[in-house]
Amino acid sequence: MTDLQRLWLLRLCGIAGVIGAILWIIGDALIIGAKASQDDYPLILKTYSDRIQFDGVALMLPSSEARLAAGALVADVGIVFYLAGCWHLLEGLRPAQGGWRWPAFALLVAGNAWSPLGHAGFYYVGMVYKTILETPTAAHDALLDLGQHFHNVLVIAWLMPIVTLGLALLLLGIVIALGRTSWPRWFALIANPISLIAVGMLIARVLPEPAQTALDGAVFNLGWLVVYGLSTVLLWNGRRSVLVQGPSRE
Repeated sequence: MTDLQRLWLLRLCGIAGVIGAILWIIGDALIIGAKASQDDYPLILKTYSDRIQFDGVALMLPSSEARLAAGALVADVGIVFYLAGCWHLLEGLRPAQGGWRWPAFALLVAGNAWSPLGHAGFYYVGMVYKTILETPTAAHDALLDLGQHFHNVLVIAWLMPIVTLGLALLLLGIVIALGRTSWPRWFALIANPISLIAVGMLIARVLPEPAQTALDGAVFNLGWLVVYGLSTVLLWNGRRSVLVQGPSRE
């Protein structure tokens, strides 16, 4: 692969990361981008509240089945773009010595690969509780138990990618801060797990309604949108990267 081809691939994979973030933001907005009050759904949010540990139920009850399904599926489609974005970040880490880029890359790929199950799992848990609203009282106990079983699996499926991607971001931020990558050191102030969440929260909170409610559950992916967007700009011309410095030492 020539340097020019590598540069174009770096750009395209950065753009892919941005597209992946946008698709996942849309998925978050569709699946957990609503908000119900106790007065609107007293059976679920009052009567059975002590039997429902799923915190996202109030964010899903007002949404139709079609909207929830679309939210689950659009993120599943978008994960291929996030996976391509991992290569962009790998290239940004290329100058790092000591093989630091490979553990970060492995964590990024694993975290993204595990993400669709954790995201789509919200659909199944939410649909169980929505079904309670349309079934006879005699069926409620079984559905509440089923919802709890689904929730237990969802917690594991959700924590696996969150923890893994958090570790990847932590490692990424440390290596960038040490000045051993293609990015300027200040990029570490953005590319770390704490800042990523803080930036995502800030974006969601400053938006007017109804966008604020719709994106309140998309904090993590809003942060990734900023990381991939800024990284793509910084590395657009191969700035400080192996593309202009020559082979890295590992």
